[in-house]
Amino acid sequence: MAHIGYSWSTFDALTQQVVKTINPKHILDIGAGGGKYGALLKDVVPECELTALECDDAAFPQLREVGYHHILPITADKLYERGNDLYDVVILGDVIEHMLHSQGRDLLEFLNYRSRYLIISTPECMPMSRAVFFEGHNSLWRPDSFGWHDYWAHQQCGLMHFYLLRGHDNWAGPGLAEVVHAANTAGIFNTHSNGAQLPVNLSIHDTRYKEPIDEHNVTLFRPL
Repeated sequence: MAHIGYSWSTFDALTQQVVKTINPKHILDIGAGGGKYGALLKDVVPECELTALECDDAAFPQLREVGYHHILPITADKLYERGNDLYDVVILGDVIEHMLHSQGRDLLEFLNYRSRYLIISTPECMPMSRAVFFEGHNSLWRPDSFGWHDYWAHQQCGLMHFYLLRGHDNWAGPGLAEVVHAANTAGIFNTHSNGAQLPVNLSIHDTRYKEPIDEHNVTLFRPL
């Protein structure tokens, strides 16, 4: 199916493990294309409600076939008109690099308040020019792009980056440290673009606000 584009398989096993640990009830897949993440996750969390955001109606039959329960036939910026929609996990797989950096940052901050976790997979140093703006690569997302966020995990594998952001919507369920530990000890591997299998080794970036209680203890503004 030529219209769905290509999505790297580098972090497929890691994504499955992370989602399994979070055990979400609602997932939003932004830029779902041909439904890679629905196919990847439907048996991992079979009770989860899968929603695809995809503006290409040629993809809809495939999305329904692989198991999405809902399709939002809109572009990502239209999510701002759906501010009451909440999700346990939002996935942007090989998507955010197609946006202007400013647009992607605004979208992530918006979704950070409407999800428990955000999963982002994105390449760097991969030029892709297209006549249609959003079909090309237009922004670079290295770790310094996430300095605005206070609690997230990251791993790079070749030219691919994986980010897991702990959202603000709901602090129930497994915390980021638990999700990262489960992934790092699961014996799974990322697939390098050269074919090598490299162990999963997510690292946590923690700048959460800590307020002193006394000289020995602090309280975290958000604990998980």
